[in-house]
Amino acid sequence: MTAKPYLHKVLYRDCDMMRVVNNANYVHFMEDARVDALSQIGCEYKGMEERGFAGPVIRLSVEYKSSARFGDEMEVVVTFTRYTGVRLCLSYVMRDRATGKVFATATSEHCFVSMSDGAPVLISRRFPDWDEALSKACKSD
Repeated sequence: MTAKPYLHKVLYRDCDMMRVVNNANYVHFMEDARVDALSQIGCEYKGMEERGFAGPVIRLSVEYKSSARFGDEMEVVVTFTRYTGVRLCLSYVMRDRATGKVFATATSEHCFVSMSDGAPVLISRRFPDWDEALSKACKSD
C-alpha cells in the first residue's frame, strides 16, 4: 500500500549555507513520513510505545537524486513493501510537490523489540491488530 503523501515545507534550519537541504535531514523527513503512514493504517507510533514495543531502524539506504532547497514543498511518499511478522520494509520517494522532481529515494527496514529489555517481539502473537494492519498494507496496491 502506498500511503497518502506526507508534506514538508523545507525550512531554513533544514539547509546548509547554500540553502540546500543537508543530506542527514532526509532521514528525519523519512521518519516523520513513516510515523504518518503508520497512523494512516491505524498503527499509532505513540500507541506502540505505550504498549511497550518499538520499531527501530535496522537497515537504511538513501539515494540522492537532486537538491531540495529552502522553501521547496516536499512530499514524501511511503510504500509498505514487505512485512514478515518480525520485520517491516518500507520505500520512500521524496519529491517536489509542484514539479514532481525527485530529490531522493530510500528504503528502510525495521524490527520490533520490547522497550523494557530489547528482546525481539513477534507482532502476530503480542499485537494481532498491528499484525493485521501491517499484513494488509503490504498486500494491497
